[in-house]
Amino acid sequence: MRMRGKSINDLDDLRRNLQIDELLHEFWSGGLEIWLRKIGEKELARRVKKIPENAYQLVQLYRLFGWNPEWTEEKIRRS
Repeated sequence: MRMRGKSINDLDDLRRNLQIDELLHEFWSGGLEIWLRKIGEKELARRVKKIPENAYQLVQLYRLFGWNPEWTEEKIRRS
């Protein structure tokens, strides 16, 4: 998976290179679930697949990865 033009190989890479619109695109296209399975995060992949299609998808993704939903993507990248 790529984000901000960089190859994302693990959850730390995802956090350091977070781009919300790209994360949502990967989620909606199914790429996020596939990527999580490829890096061995099968439980996270299963949980991503169960996120319902509604206005709270981004909040649910933040919580899934342990990020504060009130933080900006810049603050998450620096954390």
